[in-house]
Amino acid sequence: MDKRSQFMYKLVFGIVIIGGTVFLSFRYLLKGSPFIKVMAIGLIAGVSYLVIDYLKKQNKESK
Repeated sequence: MDKRSQFMYKLVFGIVIIGGTVFLSFRYLLKGSPFIKVMAIGLIAGVSYLVIDYLKKQNKESK
């Protein structure tokens, strides 16, 4: 498998992870108290940052 297709698989997997986090956060966690709502938004932001950072690092290493 070449590096471009490997990166595309990682990108799709990252999109699925971020989408799943957003779905679960809004579906289950935002029904609670305001503290839980803030934690849900923090969870979305944290997971998104980590996945995007990982993908950027992997892209730089492959070049």
